[in-house]
Amino acid sequence: MRTTLKKFDSIRKLFGKKKTRTSYTERSVTVGEDTYLLREITPDDIKDLLSIEREVYAGELPWTRSAFLSELHSTNPHLYILAEKEGKTIGFVGCRIIDFDGHITNVAVAANSQGKGLGTFLLNEAFAFAKAQSCTRMSLEVRLSNKHAQSVYRKAGFISSKITSAYYDDGEDALEMIKPLDDSK
Repeated sequence: MRTTLKKFDSIRKLFGKKKTRTSYTERSVTVGEDTYLLREITPDDIKDLLSIEREVYAGELPWTRSAFLSELHSTNPHLYILAEKEGKTIGFVGCRIIDFDGHITNVAVAANSQGKGLGTFLLNEAFAFAKAQSCTRMSLEVRLSNKHAQSVYRKAGFISSKITSAYYDDGEDALEMIKPLDDSK
């Protein structure tokens, strides 16, 4: 048994995900009629992210400051970027790599900037990152009651996978959605 585990360890080290820090090159992009600066999230940005969460989640905070810090400092491959317009944070996305899955941990766009394509653009950045990390699929969880977000995710190529009972702190169920990553989509 021990020999088998050693062989498996060797294979995992050879083909598994490396625990390395990834970086994102800051750049300016135009989405629709608006121009944004895309850059990596830093701990100094967390206050702005929490503000957007409070706005779009009706006063709730799905993530805490410590949850963001934990992700930002993780040694596992991840992407946490934000979009700024005129120095103000407008939206952000987080993606964590687990084996061959790119997991969307968080995505939000300020209410007055929704419906302009920024959320979809941020998701596409996460998809490109996951593909570069050799991921074969994307995944996420969304509240069962959040039909608008589910519609956005379906338009981005996600399909429903399963329902997880009482996933959220308030007891609400989550819908797990997945998106295969291949060159045809």
